[in-house]
Amino acid sequence: MKRMLSSLLLVLLWGLCPAQSPTIVVEADQPGAKVSPDLHGIFFEEISHGGEGGLYAELIQNRGFEESRVPEGCTLDSGFIIPPQTPHYGAGRVVDWKMPFEPKTDYPAWSLQAQGAEATMALDLTHPLHKETPRSLRVEIARIGEAGKVAVINEGFWGIKVEEGATYELTLYNRTRNYKGNITARLVGRDGKILSEKVFEKINALNWTKFTTTLSAKASDEKATFQLSFSATGTVWLEFVSLFPTKTFKNRKNGLRPDLAQYLADLKPAFVRWPGGCFVEGISTQSAPNWRRSLGPVEQRSGTYSPWGYWSSDGLGYHEFLQFCEDIDAKAMYVFNCGIACEMRSGVYVDDKDVGPILTDVLNAIEYAIGPKESTWGSLRARNGHPEPFPLHYVEVGNEQVGEPYGKRFNIFYEAINAKYPELEIVAAMGIAHLSKPTIASIRKMDLADEHAYKAAGWAMAYPDWYDQYERKDWKLYVGEYACNGGVGSGNMTAALNDATFILGLERNSDLITMSSYAPLLENINDTDWPVNLIRFDQARSFARISYYAIQMLNENKASFNLTTKVDAPVDNDTPSFRGNIGLSTWDTQAEYKDIEVIKDGKTIYKGAPGMDQVWNFEGGQWSARDNVLAQTQDGAWPLATLKDQSFDRYILKVKAKKTGGTNAFMIPFALRDNQNYLRAHIGAWVNKIAAFESVTKGADAIVTQPVRLENAIELNRWYTIELHVNNNTVECFLDGKLLMTYTKPKDFFSIAGRDEKTNEIVVKVVNATGGKRNVLLKINKAQLENTGKAITLSSGSPEDENSFAQPRQFIPQETMVNGVASNFEYEFQPWSITVLRLKEKR
Repeated sequence: MKRMLSSLLLVLLWGLCPAQSPTIVVEADQPGAKVSPDLHGIFFEEISHGGEGGLYAELIQNRGFEESRVPEGCTLDSGFIIPPQTPHYGAGRVVDWKMPFEPKTDYPAWSLQAQGAEATMALDLTHPLHKETPRSLRVEIARIGEAGKVAVINEGFWGIKVEEGATYELTLYNRTRNYKGNITARLVGRDGKILSEKVFEKINALNWTKFTTTLSAKASDEKATFQLSFSATGTVWLEFVSLFPTKTFKNRKNGLRPDLAQYLADLKPAFVRWPGGCFVEGISTQSAPNWRRSLGPVEQRSGTYSPWGYWSSDGLGYHEFLQFCEDIDAKAMYVFNCGIACEMRSGVYVDDKDVGPILTDVLNAIEYAIGPKESTWGSLRARNGHPEPFPLHYVEVGNEQVGEPYGKRFNIFYEAINAKYPELEIVAAMGIAHLSKPTIASIRKMDLADEHAYKAAGWAMAYPDWYDQYERKDWKLYVGEYACNGGVGSGNMTAALNDATFILGLERNSDLITMSSYAPLLENINDTDWPVNLIRFDQARSFARISYYAIQMLNENKASFNLTTKVDAPVDNDTPSFRGNIGLSTWDTQAEYKDIEVIKDGKTIYKGAPGMDQVWNFEGGQWSARDNVLAQTQDGAWPLATLKDQSFDRYILKVKAKKTGGTNAFMIPFALRDNQNYLRAHIGAWVNKIAAFESVTKGADAIVTQPVRLENAIELNRWYTIELHVNNNTVECFLDGKLLMTYTKPKDFFSIAGRDEKTNEIVVKVVNATGGKRNVLLKINKAQLENTGKAITLSSGSPEDENSFAQPRQFIPQETMVNGVASNFEYEFQPWSITVLRLKEKR
C-alpha cells in the first residue's frame, strides 16, 4: 500500500504512462561543445562517518582516547558545544548557534569489564605519549581473583568485522606502575568466542613502550569487539591502540577499506575534491582541519572535530588523500579553510587583515603536494616516501561562502596562489545554491565557480534546460555538490532518474560546465547525518545506490563532443494530472482561512459555511471552526486540515487567508492522495521571504519549483486572497489577483547525443521517467550506421526500487545488442530507465 501511494504521487510529478511515442533527431553533421574529460569526479567529506569508521580502514574507534575533547576555540555548557562568541561572517552579529556534544563518557567506544575483581578506568593527562595527543587511559586494578577478569573493551565502529583467515596489525603503547603481569589482546565474537589472541608477557614498563603484533582470525564475526585483559594488580596506562586489517586498498599501510575504495575507483573519477564541505569550515576557525596536523606518524595526529558531530583521527590525512588520487589516476582538488567557520553554523571568522598566516599555510600545502623535492615542504613529502609531485590540479578557497566580503577575500588568495602556481586552477565558492551575482561581481578573476545543487524529485525534469540559460563568461562552472535528495526517501530509482536527467543537462552544457561531483559520497548507516548518500555501508557490508551506477555508466560513455539533438515527446494535455483532495496548512505560523470555495466549469461545487468542523479533518496543530473561519493557533510543522471524502480535478480553489502570528505564512495543499503524499503552494516560506510549490512524499517535503521572492513579506492581521487554478498539466497560484507562480507537470522523456571520436560511434543517452515502455523513432541524419549497435540500460520495475545490503547489485546496467540500426529506426526503451545507445558509424 505504501508503494502504491508513493507511486501515485509520482503520477503528479511526471505521469505514469506516456501520451504518445517520442522522436529523437540527431544531426550528425552539427557538432556542438566538446564534452569535458573532467566532467565527473568525486567529492569526499567527513560526514556520516564516511571516513572515520568507513573509507579509512582503522577498526578501533577512539584509538587515541581523544574523542571526549572539546573542539579548539569552543567551550562546553550543559552538554552543548559553544563556539566563540564573536560576530557571524554573514550576519555581522553574534548568533546563538550551538550544537550537542555527542560523547556521553570520557572515553567513547571503550568500556571496562571487571568480574571477580575490583578495577577502575579514567582519562589521564599526565606524561603524554605526545604533546599533540595528551590523553591516555589509566586502568587501576586493585584486586583480581583467581578466576577474575579485568578487561577494557572497544566496540569498534558499531562492531568489528573479523574474517576467518584474515590478519590484523595491532599497535599499542603502554606504561605501568606496580604492575607485573600479562596483557592479552583479543578479538571476541558476539557469543564470547575468542577469534584471535596474543599474550604480551611480563609487562613492566615505567615509560611508554610500543607493542606490535599480527592477529590471525580463526573464525568470523561481523560484530566482534577488541579486548585488552590484565592478569595482575597495579596501574596500566594505554595510548594509541590501533587495529588495522593487513589487506587494504592497494595494500597500503594506514590505508583504505578495500570495498569502499574500490567503489570510488570504479567510478573512474577525473578528480577528487577533499576534505569538504562543511567539514573544511569547522565550527570555529581553530577547530577547522589543517593539512599539517594530518601529516606524519599517525599516533601524533591530534584529529579534527567534524561539524557533523564526531572526531576524525586525521588518519586519512593530506598525504593519504593525495596518494589515493594518484592510486586511482585522478586529479586532486584541495579545499582549504580561508579563515571562516561554517556560515550555516557559528560563522565566526578571521579578519581580512589577519589572513596572512593562513595564506602562507596554504602556499606551504601546495608546495608539499607539487613543490620540488628540494623545497622545504617538498623535501618533507620526499621523506614521507613520495619524492615526485602529487597530481594536485585544483585548489578551492573555502566552501559555501558567499557575498561581497567573501569575493574580496577570494581575491587575496587567488592573486597570491596564481602568482606562485599559475598552473593550478583556483575555484571560488558560490554558497549553497546557484551562482551568486554579488560574489561574482566582487571577484576580479577566478578559474572555476563552485555551484551546489541539491534538488527534489521532479526539479531536474521541470528545468532540464536550466544551464542552457546561463551566461558564458571567462570562467567555467563546477557543480561541486549535486543530488536529487528530496521526495526519494534515502534514495531510489526516482532519484536515479532525476540525477541522470540533471547529468544530461550538465553534459549538454559542457562548454560551460567542466566538472561535477555528487554529494554526499559515503554513509555509515549507524550515523546518518544527511538523508540521501551515494554509497551505504556498515562495519561489514556495503552497496552502491542506483544513482551510483547511473553516474558510472554516463561517465564511461561520454562522447567527445555533443551533436545537435532535438527531442519531441508530446505530453497528454487532456488527462488531469492533479486529481485529489484540497487542504489548508501552516508552518510555525498561526493563521485563519475563510471564504473557501471550489469552482469547476464555472459552478461552485464546494463552499465553506457554518459547521465546517463537520466536513473537515484536522491533524496536528490546534484547529477551530467558527462561522465561516478555520483557525490554526499553534506553532509546528504542517498542521493539516483536509476536506472529508473529496477529490477534485480541473478546478479553481479560492480562499482568504490571514496570518495572526508566527514565522512564515500560508500553505495550500492540493492533489492530496493522503496526508503523507500531496503537492502544496507555500506562500511565505523561508521565514516569510519566498513562495514556491512543494511536494510531500511519504511525509518528507521538498521544493519542486524555483522559489519566487515575495515583493513584500506577508503582513500580520491582513486578509489576503489566494487562488489556485488547477488545470490538466499546470497550476497557477494568484495572490490578491496577481499571478505569483506557476507549476507545470515535469516532462518525462529526455535525450542528448554526441560522437565518440575514439570509437567512431554516435552515443545517444535517454531517460524514460515513466512506468511504460516507450517505442521511440530515432533519426540520425547525415550519418551512415552499421546495422548493429549496443545498448546499456539501467532500469527497474518501480520508481521505489533500490539496491540493498541483501541485494547490492539488483539494479545495475545491463548490456544488449541492438539490431536493425539505420538512419531511421525504432527502439523500445524500458520503463523507469536510463539508456545509452552506442551506434557504430561506417568508415
